[in-house]
Amino acid sequence: MIGDLRRYAAVNARVRALLPSLLGRRGLEALYTFPSEPMLREAIARTTYESTSRSGFLGRLLLVGLLPWLSEPERSFVRIFLLRHELEGLKLVLRAVHHGLAWEAIAPHVCDLGEIGTVDLRRLVGSRDASAMAEGLAGTPYAAPFRGALHRLEEAGPFAVEGALGLDYYERLWAMAGTLAASDVARARHLLGTLFDILNLEWIARYRDALGLSPEEILNYTLREGRWLTRQTRRRLAESRGEPWTALLARTPYATVIAGADRGGVETPVASLWRFLAKEVERALIGYPFHVGVPLGFLLAQEIEIRDLGVLLVAKGMAVPAAEVFSHLATVRH
Repeated sequence: MIGDLRRYAAVNARVRALLPSLLGRRGLEALYTFPSEPMLREAIARTTYESTSRSGFLGRLLLVGLLPWLSEPERSFVRIFLLRHELEGLKLVLRAVHHGLAWEAIAPHVCDLGEIGTVDLRRLVGSRDASAMAEGLAGTPYAAPFRGALHRLEEAGPFAVEGALGLDYYERLWAMAGTLAASDVARARHLLGTLFDILNLEWIARYRDALGLSPEEILNYTLREGRWLTRQTRRRLAESRGEPWTALLARTPYATVIAGADRGGVETPVASLWRFLAKEVERALIGYPFHVGVPLGFLLAQEIEIRDLGVLLVAKGMAVPAAEVFSHLATVRH
């Protein structure tokens, strides 16, 4: 108890001060009442987000400044979690290099992680090709998986390298969670496991139905760790050709989540899955406050809200009715 208090008192106070800055479900719904996309963007710019670009939204994750309120190893764990956005930026840089695009083409979508970043993404865009980019990554955690997948670039395109980078990153994040205190390991992997499950479900659907990958390829490009999705379950999903996912996921809570979305008409299973994670986050933020689930939960809640802001902007540009848009939102906090 005393150890928990010493490690988490400051960051818990910081999170409690920041929680009111989240827009919440009501705030998101209120924003959508603005009659046009430009007016919606202007309204968002008057909130704590200040900018409506993807990089601007993600920059909010850094502005909340949780790292100074943490000690080791909790600080390193949260830092690696934030580096997920460096990973996404690195994937964009790879595509830019592969297709000969300039920095300006991807800059609005890349988050500058400042001091916590490990690579200079803007400099890497100037690489003459992927091999030169690999040289630029020497000495970083991305070097080994990048080089290991480089031989498949010509055959499979950037996807092969992106997949290798992603799998390596999420394995490192999972392993870093294992360095925390025993009680924190369980809490961190509770939330991370749910996140990993949702990512796997999204990836399997895309790899199988959109890219037409074989079951073995799909399994090779999905995360080994998770909360409820076992390798056997992932294999059944990868091999399925028409069988309802509610049946394939019968031994997990996701079956009920997806079934509820199916009954909801316009509501999508994807939104329902992210909403399920949002509810898990809310549980982490109530009750006993001195644990890693508080800073991790807050950052996940912020990310889910950023996702929802993107949904609002796209929907407003397409003049989608409010009732339909709200069914695609994952935020549950009021």
